[in-house]
Amino acid sequence: MNTASQDLPVHLEILRDRLLHPTDYERAFHYFLEEFGGDRKFIELGEVEALPNLVKVLSLIATKALSRPVQVQQSRISAVPGHGFHHGSAAVDGRAAVFFYFEAVNTGLMAIIPGLRGGAEIARFQLPQSMPINPSQN
Repeated sequence: MNTASQDLPVHLEILRDRLLHPTDYERAFHYFLEEFGGDRKFIELGEVEALPNLVKVLSLIATKALSRPVQVQQSRISAVPGHGFHHGSAAVDGRAAVFFYFEAVNTGLMAIIPGLRGGAEIARFQLPQSMPINPSQN
């Protein structure tokens, strides 16, 4: 557990494959928590970045998940250099949110804890093709 940094490319591939599963993508969230969450070396690899387009999409996802307008606040987003992988946390309506996103497959996952019915609300998402993750790339 918490060993993602020991072989990062392999663990990112496993995470991506679980995220892309047609129906059981929640396994990706559990894998992320187990292998990446407490891995200090992995966390230290991240470079903090501001990605307002990602935050906008996360706010839309949170609004749908919680069935009312909400905004993502206090987001902290990190990029793992050379891997096109972004991850972070935020606050949403007094709840914690954890998220990650793969540029190569334009797919990410957001978990809001606790969810409306306890546990977590987990949603897979994509950025619109017209919206680059980093607006400076326009």
